[in-house]
Amino acid sequence: MTDNNEEQKIHKELDDNINYLKELLGVGESFDIVFREYKVGRRRAASFSINGMTNDVLLTNIFQDMMLFNQEDLTVNTLQKIFYSRATHSQVKLVDAMDPALTSLLSGELVFFIDGETQAIVFDARAYPVRAPAESNIEKVTRGSRDSFVETIPFNTALIRRRLRDPNLRFEIVKIGSRSQTDVAVCYIKDITNPELVDKIKERLNKINVDGIPMAEKAIEEFIVGGRRWNPLPLVRYTERPDVVAVHMLEGHVCLVVDTSPNIMILPTTLWHHVQHVEEYHQHVLVGSYLRLVRLGGVGLSLILPPLWLSLVLQRHLLPASLAFLGPRDPGIVPLGIQFIVAELGVELVRMATVHVPAAQSTALGFIGAFMLGEYATKVGLFGNETILYTAIAAVGAFATPSVEFALAVRLFRVILLLLVLFFKLPGLLFGLVALFVLLVTTKSFDVPYLWPAIPFNFSAMKGVILRLPIPSKLLRPAALKPQTRVRYREENNKDKDEDKDEDKDK
Repeated sequence: MTDNNEEQKIHKELDDNINYLKELLGVGESFDIVFREYKVGRRRAASFSINGMTNDVLLTNIFQDMMLFNQEDLTVNTLQKIFYSRATHSQVKLVDAMDPALTSLLSGELVFFIDGETQAIVFDARAYPVRAPAESNIEKVTRGSRDSFVETIPFNTALIRRRLRDPNLRFEIVKIGSRSQTDVAVCYIKDITNPELVDKIKERLNKINVDGIPMAEKAIEEFIVGGRRWNPLPLVRYTERPDVVAVHMLEGHVCLVVDTSPNIMILPTTLWHHVQHVEEYHQHVLVGSYLRLVRLGGVGLSLILPPLWLSLVLQRHLLPASLAFLGPRDPGIVPLGIQFIVAELGVELVRMATVHVPAAQSTALGFIGAFMLGEYATKVGLFGNETILYTAIAAVGAFATPSVEFALAVRLFRVILLLLVLFFKLPGLLFGLVALFVLLVTTKSFDVPYLWPAIPFNFSAMKGVILRLPIPSKLLRPAALKPQTRVRYREENNKDKDEDKDEDKDK
């Protein structure tokens, strides 16, 4: 907090510590800084805390135990006696410098000073501002758990720990922001995750030099993804579901839990991570595979259908006789290319408006977008019926993926393809698709190819991407993550199964 080494020390004189913190924290100016003086035996003491972030009932019980000391018992080694004999709370620590004491105080802990001591006692009796876990609005399921992450980091790590009772599960805290001091937990399973990946992520986190990250996980993503900041493809995946985080950690991924955010960052990721949904694993294998194929088809149609139709209609002489029916009978008074661009912008405006308006008004806004801007626009002649149809199919296909970031990237690429078709017709579409393919091939997320296992090709892993395979058949972890142990089941368990089979045969 300060570059002056002498000021960082905790002085023996209690008044020096009090005056320093009062001036630094603005006691009397900021109403939420709570300062309190005590008498412990024959020694003066003082505490600093933040209003609304401490459990007053718990602290009252702690201080009642501390005050039971006789004056004679506190003559020598006062702080040590209080810490080891009377500070009955389990989360208590000693600090001997002002900077860690100040960091603990601003994190919601209570700092307790005693006159004549060069150390301070820190009580972690925080009462976190938190909402109850509720079902995610983005990743809803018909079956499965209904809890999701909240904005408080200890609650989020507890939700993960509840599903992974593994002693090798690690939550390493990194503080980011010279002023915000935001807690970021690096989550991984020690004997599975590639240690080089963990070290690389922690190295990039430690290199973040900024005063604060008020935008939480998104600000961190822009710091650690490297030189791909202008690439619209999402290089990390966000989720609000603890079961999704647990599944990815068992595969060897690293997750970042940022305090004040309910979105957990999963990395590294590929394209296929953004087109999978937890609903597939709560249904039968065939049903889950069917849902995944429909989702893949919907995303593909969302990207290619409007620009492909437009390119073919603008050059009707290239159409074979079997596709002669394509094209509008009444194109309207606005050129087709402009119609698609305006329709895309209209869909985006309606989408943004439904996010910003209250929930009670979002339904009415949807009707306005569907009827007044859609139906009546076609009657007036501003849009053709086919334009509305293909724009609607593309919009629905983009919403099929649970990844908001990937859906936005698809919509952006679709607009770019429409502009290329508008100016260059079919050659523009072909050029745009080739450029997009090159971008996909050259993109990497923490050295993992974005199209893996399609490029480079891995047949066994590709089956698990296209189809929802049965859980018992998924014996290996993704090779692209370079996990320390690729086999998901222990060898001794497999041996036991083989011995049981042999015994059954003998019987």
